[in-house]
Amino acid sequence: GAQRRLSPSRSDTMHLLAHAIVALLPSQPSLTIAAAGRSRPLQMGLEPPSRSQASPLMQPHLSRRSALAGALCLAPTLILPDSAIAADPFKYFPGARTSAEIDDAIFGALEMRGYTKSNTLFAHSVCSDEVNFAEKELIDLLRKRWGESFTLGGLAGVPFAGKAGLSAYAHHVPDEGKLLIVFAPHVGVGYDGSVGAIERAGVVAGSSACGAAVGAYKTLSKPGVNPPSDFGDMNDLQFDYIKMKLNPKLSGVKAAPNDMAFVTYQMYAMVKEAMLAQIAASPGIWDDCSELAVLGGVQINRYKNKDAFQPLMFQTLTKAGKRTDLYPSTFGKMPELAPLLGDASK
Repeated sequence: GAQRRLSPSRSDTMHLLAHAIVALLPSQPSLTIAAAGRSRPLQMGLEPPSRSQASPLMQPHLSRRSALAGALCLAPTLILPDSAIAADPFKYFPGARTSAEIDDAIFGALEMRGYTKSNTLFAHSVCSDEVNFAEKELIDLLRKRWGESFTLGGLAGVPFAGKAGLSAYAHHVPDEGKLLIVFAPHVGVGYDGSVGAIERAGVVAGSSACGAAVGAYKTLSKPGVNPPSDFGDMNDLQFDYIKMKLNPKLSGVKAAPNDMAFVTYQMYAMVKEAMLAQIAASPGIWDDCSELAVLGGVQINRYKNKDAFQPLMFQTLTKAGKRTDLYPSTFGKMPELAPLLGDASK
């Protein structure tokens, strides 16, 4: 990354002063100053402040006089690197690729097996959070690629539609057509690289992602708290289920290098177990379907940056029971996750 210089050079200071003084001229609408480790234009009242930046980075409205003083005081920060650029957003999610890359890879692999928009019905088991359905990100791209989609997932991406929902989906497929299911929990990676958090448009405070996974983990981490043993609150069935299933998977969290990355992988295991169990317990899905493709992984949400997807499973299963692993030919070698899982990988 770039070297941090704690004091500006003479040329840096003169350059800053020139920009600050120019801002005092009536014809100049804005001034570029540094704030929170990055440069950005501040509106000077000729037009409403822009909301295109992440809310946590927005600064109070400044007058020309205060802008000049601020520029002089904050000069050393002008040449510090942007933390979002310096941080590796996929440090804990090796093998992650952009949504467009995943979409292209899936299509390339399935097209060779006869999957087309006219004979394939797409379903997704991803979290209800709106960030997972952003335009030009994976679910949106897959919908545009394959057409209408069936929703199997609820909070955290768990397939809460159950066997009944899966069977209903399968019976909507074209005769002797093909099914494509994508399942994934999701996790936010914040502007500063923090895992389990994301900035959202119009929200000053940071936000959890996945909120259900983070909330369940925090609840279960409190001293003396036991997971629910049954579904006592009929209005909160999904969250109770997540706490019940996540609790026994948390034994290795203290040995993991990042607790929220660890929790995300446990959520992936939970969603995968439920999805595959429902498929195995629903023989009726083969009444109208000739082949089923299943892609599993982790959705990675990033505000003002492209989302990503970490593929962890890609297989097909035919009506005759033949299983084909498409992962190596589509994505290459499976990422090494043992260092990220601590004791849980043993």
